[in-house]
Amino acid sequence: MGQAVTDRALAILGAFDTDHARLGLTQLARRAGIPLSTCHRLVGKLIEWGALEKAGRTYHIGRRIWELGLLAPTQQSAIELATPFMQDVLFVTRNVVNLFVLDEDRALLLGRIAGTAVGTPFRKVGDRMELHASAAGKILLAHAGPSLVEQCCQQLTPLTDKTITDPAVLRNQLAEARRRGYAVTEGESALENNAIAVPVLGADGVVVASLGIVQIRGFANPGRVVPVLQLAARGIARQWRFAEVIAAERP
Repeated sequence: MGQAVTDRALAILGAFDTDHARLGLTQLARRAGIPLSTCHRLVGKLIEWGALEKAGRTYHIGRRIWELGLLAPTQQSAIELATPFMQDVLFVTRNVVNLFVLDEDRALLLGRIAGTAVGTPFRKVGDRMELHASAAGKILLAHAGPSLVEQCCQQLTPLTDKTITDPAVLRNQLAEARRRGYAVTEGESALENNAIAVPVLGADGVVVASLGIVQIRGFANPGRVVPVLQLAARGIARQWRFAEVIAAERP
């Protein structure tokens, strides 16, 4: 009985994603695949614990889940190691700085740093973005396997009138990103947002993350921004490789 309750509670939490960040009770029960009355009872318990919060007639993930997520060793160490280099990028460019990793068929925003004069960030840490509509996503996709590229090309959802919806255009941009070492977007995920991103390489040369900046209502000059991002990306990669060596040597 206890296991069944746990499964249902997890199903409720799993009903939320980037496209369904706020859900009404009926919608939540349907997405979780459980009866409405059971959902109502478990939602109450999850609110008491802090896993969910209520806003009007809808529910969203609570702060306690976020706090627990920060305790995950991999994410915590990655963010801690990358933060000084991201701060350097912020200092030089004055733009929102993002660190993304590949999460199945999306780009997961692992870390973000923003100053006071860069506008309101479009996304928040923990959000998952479409690969074809973000500079970071394009970098991750450009260095991913052909099966993921093919999958992405079959679901080019338009987010703005500038979003790439032609597979041939996307493939050309991915090839260009591999050639020049960075990717860009111009109003493709949000009309006022333009971005530049570069890869972060692991010890074996595989792209493990993407570091980028977002400029609100304007477009940064790649010739000035890319070298700053690449220098920071190399610093992050170096620290990550060092941390991996230390971890491997521990008894």
